[in-house]
Amino acid sequence: MTSTVGRSYARALFELAVETGSRDGVEEDLRAARDVLYADTAVRDFLGNRLIGRTTKKAVIRAGLAGRIDERVLALLLLLAERGRVRLLGEIAEEFERLARLARGVRRVTVASAFALDDAQRERITRSLEARYGGRVELETEIRPSLIGGFVAESEGQEIELSLQGGLKEMLKTVGGREDR
Repeated sequence: MTSTVGRSYARALFELAVETGSRDGVEEDLRAARDVLYADTAVRDFLGNRLIGRTTKKAVIRAGLAGRIDERVLALLLLLAERGRVRLLGEIAEEFERLARLARGVRRVTVASAFALDDAQRERITRSLEARYGGRVELETEIRPSLIGGFVAESEGQEIELSLQGGLKEMLKTVGGREDR
């Protein structure tokens, strides 16, 4: 989950990237910077260490990434180091990727079902969700045995409940005026 602060940084960078026509490059470089800075635990610990000065952290970031990544991404990293918020880089990158996907008309949907879905079921669900959302869908699946049957689809905070468990809960609300678990 992305914090409000992380979303704000991501949206500001996204708007700047769109405005300058560099969305795809910024997305790629932001992902690469995240991977470089988070892949090595020593680097991650160094950047997260409160005893190391911000000037030193910025110098290390500049030395390691200047000229190798988009200047807007570098400026963001330096700003995060200055404000002691480098730890937000992962969620900023995640939110930026989400915004870029939506701008491309692609929606990521997670479908939970009681059993693994075969290719034909995945394809039917994908087509149905694409019709519902009016765009391309990237389908991710997970198994949730508590569902008994059917599935639950979740995307961008919206949930579509088409499971036996959900139907039974709805029936209990209607009949008994309450929901038993």
